[in-house]
Amino acid sequence: MTAGELLAELQRPWRHGEHVDARGIVLEDPLVLDALDVRGFDLSGAQLLGGLSARGTRFRGLSWLRQTIVRGPCDLRGATFRTDLRADGLLAGNVCLDGTQVQGVLSFAHARLDALSMRHALMMANVTLEGARIEGLFDISETEILGGFWTADAGIAALNHRKAEISGRVRLPD
Repeated sequence: MTAGELLAELQRPWRHGEHVDARGIVLEDPLVLDALDVRGFDLSGAQLLGGLSARGTRFRGLSWLRQTIVRGPCDLRGATFRTDLRADGLLAGNVCLDGTQVQGVLSFAHARLDALSMRHALMMANVTLEGARIEGLFDISETEILGGFWTADAGIAALNHRKAEISGRVRLPD
């Protein structure tokens, strides 16, 4: 599957129970989804070697980036996820979720990231970073998390949580 074919598949109308199966795909060029309506997808094990840009994108179905490698930018700023964003085991540099709304679970369990920014975001369910490694700053300033915040066994170099609000249970690294 090429980037163009993937883009065409992602823009087809969302239907409950359907998704784009692009597991293991390797894309050299950037995957640019800025301001699009995107149906559910499984990019587990994919390699996005040119990066991922989804600024202001509306994700309608499942969003799986499990064990995915993203080289270059991973910019999801201002995106809306109608369900979960599952990025367990994601390997990426700087990941930006500033101003993003996730209406389901946000999971970066066992991810390896250079930095993670979630400033001014709204997380409507649980956020998990269990076992994740963030080498630089993890910024959740002015973010609201309506569920729990789970970071058991995570390694986070620096955390900015100024004016963050967490309504659920909190489990910080040991």
